[in-house]
Amino acid sequence: MPPITADRLLRGWPGPAGTCIRLAAPGDAAEVRDLLALAELSLDQELEKTIEAGTVATTILTGLRAGTSQMLRPLAEAAAVGRPQDAMIGLVTVLVAESPSGQLHGALQAVPPGNVLSEAAAAGVPLPLALVASTKVAKIRGLAVAPTARGLGIGDVLLRRAVRLYHQLDWLLLYGQFPAESGLDSYYGRRGFTVLPPGTGIDLAPLNLPVDIHHEPGEQLFVRWRSTAIR
Repeated sequence: MPPITADRLLRGWPGPAGTCIRLAAPGDAAEVRDLLALAELSLDQELEKTIEAGTVATTILTGLRAGTSQMLRPLAEAAAVGRPQDAMIGLVTVLVAESPSGQLHGALQAVPPGNVLSEAAAAGVPLPLALVASTKVAKIRGLAVAPTARGLGIGDVLLRRAVRLYHQLDWLLLYGQFPAESGLDSYYGRRGFTVLPPGTGIDLAPLNLPVDIHHEPGEQLFVRWRSTAIR
């Protein structure tokens, strides 16, 4: 398939049941919030404002337009004034599946691993290296499909688009978590992810980071390294 471009990400692709898979845009925030609530997740107020302002995933779009090296510029500028966390919002991606009637039937949110950044800094990793890690690791924070649109493959396409986007931009690791014993291990396993046993974290030594990604209580992690990228 041809590379993803910024314009195509904004305009979208045809999806299942006549949907359009695209980046979230102004007017989407309320429906994204309601969809994520189905997965028992909240929509951060800052991200909600970003969606409504039409500035979601600004750093991701920069990478698509100007190359991955340019994604480090906003991170370096924020770090220079001692506020590296301010640049994290530009690395958040929200993809939606819009129906022909204009309703959102699905949403996916992917975020930079803020805990990895803070733990790496606490472990003595130089800030520039820790910031680079935020452009190498992303978390699939939430994936939700409206009850009336389930079984159509919308979640699968949202997931595939997200993975392909991040891998194209040279992210090395995508991961997420789900409630243990929920049955979702087979769902993610069929989609090319490795589901880790309960209690197992992700060792980031391959990224030269002396930290691990830990799951929350009652959760399991699923992971995919770029060497097995989804097509």
